[in-house]
Amino acid sequence: MTLRPAEDIPVGQEIDCGSYQLTEPEIIGFATAWDPQYFHIDPQRAARSEFGGLIASGVHTLAIYQRLAADGFYQDYDVIAGRTLEQVRFLRPVRAGDVLTCSITVRSVEPDRPGRSRVLIDGRLRNQAGKEVFELEVDCLMRSRDDRRSV
Repeated sequence: MTLRPAEDIPVGQEIDCGSYQLTEPEIIGFATAWDPQYFHIDPQRAARSEFGGLIASGVHTLAIYQRLAADGFYQDYDVIAGRTLEQVRFLRPVRAGDVLTCSITVRSVEPDRPGRSRVLIDGRLRNQAGKEVFELEVDCLMRSRDDRRSV
């Protein structure tokens, strides 16, 4: 598959990157390995917490966003590297059974230097009720049409 250059990105258009449903075993498994706080791994203690039950780790939520964005957008373009994640916000708890839908909107594509462009993206996850649970800004580099690398 030929990867598209940054100039082909539709600036300003919201792009649907698909959805993903979380399960309780997945929440517990991820958090046990990477964020073992009781409200992520212990259903009984989490039920007595201010969350009223298990919630997904923010790191897990970010990982779901990244997978959906990669499958629904990044895989089509010639990505060089991510530069920064900014304004990462966890807006609502994510729970077992939630269906998270990912969308991104490219804010801008600007030349960085010959062969590459700087791409600014707003990303978000919404739950099955349409409420935003997560948002962030991504600054990344993608190859431009004028790339003169010798391969």
